[in-house]
Amino acid sequence: LVGRLGPRRPLLLAGAFTAAGGLCLADLGQDTDIRLLLTAQLLLGIGFGFANTPLTNAAVGGLPASRAGVAGAITSTARQVGSAVGVALSGALIAGAGPDGLARAARPGWLLVAACGLFLMGVARAAAPVRRKA
Repeated sequence: LVGRLGPRRPLLLAGAFTAAGGLCLADLGQDTDIRLLLTAQLLLGIGFGFANTPLTNAAVGGLPASRAGVAGAITSTARQVGSAVGVALSGALIAGAGPDGLARAARPGWLLVAACGLFLMGVARAAAPVRRKA
């Protein structure tokens, strides 16, 4: 998809799916239907899937081939560190909440996920379109 369309459209889709999934989960409660949870997780998975390849290609694509390995490694490391920090911050947010307050305590984290999706959409829209060589 990225090879045919460039990174812009997949990143727009990634942002939209991620924002939608985060917003679905931001309104969790004790009586939330399991179908909403499954839908939200599906949306997040699709969003992350659409983001992975274009972000890696953007990091590696503008460099000479001799530096592509370093750029790929830095991108992968940043992704891993970001995931670890995100999990740690989420855990810190909900650590003091008991079972009754878990959904409410997680709300800021899900709103942050939605905001990141919207930010990704904004960056993708603002980025210059890729010009293809004939």
